[in-house]
Amino acid sequence: MHHQPALVRWSMPICVISMIILCMLPSGWLEWTGWFRAQARVVVYPIAHPMTLAKNLVIPQSVGNPNATAREQSLKSELDRYRALLYREQQQNAQLTELVDRLSDGAAVTPDVPVTQIPRPVAGLSREYLLVRSGGHERISRSTVAVVNAVQLCGRVVEANDRTALVLPITAKGAPQLLGNVLLDDTGLNVARCMLTPIGKGLLEGDVTKPVADETGTPTATIEKGMEVRLLDDQWPRHAQMLLIGTIESVDPSPDQPLRQRITVRPSVDLRSIPEVFFRVPDLEGGSP
Repeated sequence: MHHQPALVRWSMPICVISMIILCMLPSGWLEWTGWFRAQARVVVYPIAHPMTLAKNLVIPQSVGNPNATAREQSLKSELDRYRALLYREQQQNAQLTELVDRLSDGAAVTPDVPVTQIPRPVAGLSREYLLVRSGGHERISRSTVAVVNAVQLCGRVVEANDRTALVLPITAKGAPQLLGNVLLDDTGLNVARCMLTPIGKGLLEGDVTKPVADETGTPTATIEKGMEVRLLDDQWPRHAQMLLIGTIESVDPSPDQPLRQRITVRPSVDLRSIPEVFFRVPDLEGGSP
């Protein structure tokens, strides 16, 4: 029986073990292997280009990559550009539709007092005030009413110049008290009066009068969480009356007057982090504000 030399029999295991050991060594110890890489390039590089040509004959570049040709790249770029224009137009149409709906809602609050509603962006906060990009050239002046989403009462302008206006939100700690009506039903006729004071964290709080009672002395309605509270305060312009202050978040017994209840009201949005406000400016021919 013919036996192979020991070197031949052990050559494969020795190669495998050597490769495993080389894979585990740090890369800094393998710089000497660059000599083998250089020798391999001498053999591989001359045949790399013919192999690429052969591959392109079997699988054309235009098939392997549909966007390879200059014309296809140009058409794809045009398609992407028109798609971006379409998306931009759709977004602008949606924003304009939303703006029209807001303006319609704001005008419906006080239809007897014509007002111009001017949307303007909020640039940021200055202490407790909202810094709005607007000014006197748009008839914005001290005490001009600012709202959010055209119906949510935001506050009033306390200072205005040609370029900016400072709005004090109704939830700011330095804001004055508000007189409002709690709407006890959908008709808006059955209401309860309340005096609200800002207490921080975007909330207002105050005592509310008892709802009207029937002949037996039983209240005709109960004050509940989720009811709307709207402005009805002579200290505010006529065109601001019945704007939304917020909704009732909690109802508790009043600690000062046992026969009354105390409500906590939260506006529909956080008035310190809004992107824009609507200024309500009475029309010059619309009578008194």
